[in-house]
Amino acid sequence: MAGGAARELEAILDAAVDPVIACGPDECILYINAAAERLLGWDREQLMGRPVTDLFPPRLHRFHGFSLPRYLLSRRKVLGGRPTRVFALRRDGVELQVEMTVGATGTNSHERIVLTMRRLHEVIDSLEEPVEHIPGGPDVATHHEETVDRLYRLLVENAPLSIFHFDRAPIITACNERFARLIGTSKRNLVGLHLFTLRDENIIACVRESLRGRSCDYEGDYRSLTTGKVTPVRVRFAPCYAEDGTVEGGVGIVEDISERRRVEAEREENLAQMDLLFRGAPVGIGFLDTNLRYVRVNETLARINGIPADAHPGHTLPELLGEPGALAEQGPRHVLRTGEPLVDMESTSDEDLRVPGPRRYFRGSFYPVRTPDGRILGVGVVLEDITERKRAEVERAHLYREAQEAIRVRDDFLSIASHELKTPLTPLSLRLATLERRLERGENLEPGVLRHARHQLTRLTGLINDLLDASRIEAGRLALHPEATRFDLLVEHTLASMDGQKGNHVFDFELPPEAISVHGDAYRLEQVVSNLLENALKYSPDGGTIRVRLSLSEDVAVLSVTDPGIGIPEDQQQQLFDRYFRARNASTRSYGGLGLGLYISRDIVERHGGRIWVESEAGRGSTFYVALPTLSAARPALPQVWPDRHLH
Repeated sequence: MAGGAARELEAILDAAVDPVIACGPDECILYINAAAERLLGWDREQLMGRPVTDLFPPRLHRFHGFSLPRYLLSRRKVLGGRPTRVFALRRDGVELQVEMTVGATGTNSHERIVLTMRRLHEVIDSLEEPVEHIPGGPDVATHHEETVDRLYRLLVENAPLSIFHFDRAPIITACNERFARLIGTSKRNLVGLHLFTLRDENIIACVRESLRGRSCDYEGDYRSLTTGKVTPVRVRFAPCYAEDGTVEGGVGIVEDISERRRVEAEREENLAQMDLLFRGAPVGIGFLDTNLRYVRVNETLARINGIPADAHPGHTLPELLGEPGALAEQGPRHVLRTGEPLVDMESTSDEDLRVPGPRRYFRGSFYPVRTPDGRILGVGVVLEDITERKRAEVERAHLYREAQEAIRVRDDFLSIASHELKTPLTPLSLRLATLERRLERGENLEPGVLRHARHQLTRLTGLINDLLDASRIEAGRLALHPEATRFDLLVEHTLASMDGQKGNHVFDFELPPEAISVHGDAYRLEQVVSNLLENALKYSPDGGTIRVRLSLSEDVAVLSVTDPGIGIPEDQQQQLFDRYFRARNASTRSYGGLGLGLYISRDIVERHGGRIWVESEAGRGSTFYVALPTLSAARPALPQVWPDRHLH
């Protein structure tokens, strides 16, 4: 029964966290628990029966004639149960500072002395009352050693980095407060931690390297087992040597790299954004070193240069582009020489760079790239191909000029229209007033008065009809009613109807030898012929012969009207059939009209499948041609024999 109780007590003591040693009245060891074995590096069997003083440095064996255990027993009342800090001696000779409490049971041969130890949580605790300095006791340590020890502890505790020490076991034997805060637990929990119980194989490998006498580094995320806190750390492992030069353990210097990780992540993000911007920028970006050799370019600049991006680094502009590169290099060379940027320099591929092919426009800027202390590292290049922008600017300028011209034409037309509309209205109003007065007086009316009034009314009606026809053409609503029409008789009838308008002019018309029929709207075709004849009369102010010819060629009827008038300048003949256009040699004061007759005529002729064009020379008259497919024509298209000069 007693043996069972002893085994149960032994099991309980082995489970204890603190080291426990029991000895008899002769101070020889009777029992040592597992925690004491781990702390002191001895096996239980090796210590059984040995003097307990073997577990302490020789200088601590005797005090005032007492052994260390007896001396501490004599001070139990004075200490009041408080532990005393002493140095224990490991099997390998390393001294460990511990807190020790001594108690005793029984008497005489049954006396049992029990020593309970607790490993101090840090090597740098200051010893307010070390065993060596117990009042009245022997002073073994020197004042110099004590001063150095205190300074060492202060240095470690106040170090800006976390520090821990481990022995060969390897068990953490000491650490500073900063390390405990970093890990997120207390020093009591850290001291005694076996490093090989950690799950991080890289940490274990670094510990083994340091115990082999080699320094190494570890970087990773440490997760606290108690709080779950994850801390990015960098640990420098280094071996610690005993006086005989052997490795007695190691030290770890721990740096919290959370801020560094954050800064690095932020920097990497910024670099990624800058790289994305660099690569995807719609402008060419490059960097030249102080020898004007490319270091890097983006794809846009590579496309502008016409050379792959990976072919640029290490090469100069002349090496890559030849003579154009030598000319382009003048800008960066100026920046290196003066240290001043060149901004928004425009150049062209043909004139400035002498590059054959279609003209391209470029805008470039060159900047000195400096270090924080002002030293120039190279030249930054920003190049933009602005060819499309320049073309758009030219197009906008052209459209602006066209708009200005359209506004001018509109204003001219309104001025002309108001003048032309007022011209018949004034005499018409006078004629009607004369008729009114004569009717009131009962006088007879002269036929000439009515004829003149009707003429002005007809003229006004014609102007209004031209305006309406132009509006219908723009809207695509000018109606045609084609039918079989004798075109030769239509021309002859139109000439006859204009006998009263020809004045001093003479119409010279030769009937064709055979009848010419077309499929057309007789009213609209007569409108075309009338317009050509009226223009011939209007622009031949001195009289003369108006030659009218109608001929047939390969199923195409061709009408020509030739006048001896003022003619049309060469550069304006293309615009002659545009709406509201008037040649510059035809002033509105000398020549009336709205500038709509030829515009309307062109639409009518083209909708009949024909063409209308002019041949003229300024000051030497004009000939207008109208070509229409005959009634028997198989296709409306005109043969190639007809002139294409000013064809409409």
